[in-house]
Amino acid sequence: MNDLLDEFGKTLMSDVRDRTIRVFDKRIQGLMKDEASLRLFERISSLDNNQKKLIEDIIPMVVDLSIHNMLCMLEDHSEFSLIKDGKNIAELSDGLSGELYTEDGWISKYSEQRRL
Repeated sequence: MNDLLDEFGKTLMSDVRDRTIRVFDKRIQGLMKDEASLRLFERISSLDNNQKKLIEDIIPMVVDLSIHNMLCMLEDHSEFSLIKDGKNIAELSDGLSGELYTEDGWISKYSEQRRL
């Protein structure tokens, strides 16, 4: 695999996927003290364990779909580009969104947060 593409995937997983999942986990556990997080925690607190587990399971799914759609947008709109060391990252891949998946995709290789 291309080193620049790999570097981008690793950074995307740690700085976007893992960070986002961690923040939402803290919100549903009541560990975030901003007003919106406290309201969310209050609503979640009234749910039973199966419902809480469902929310926990949905978080990485929503994060992954958002990342997937962002990568598709970068490929579909040539007016936007992701340049590293003078090279367009999207052009280094045969499909950026596909880099996320499979046993040797970015999620499996680089994400430290739960996978589906």
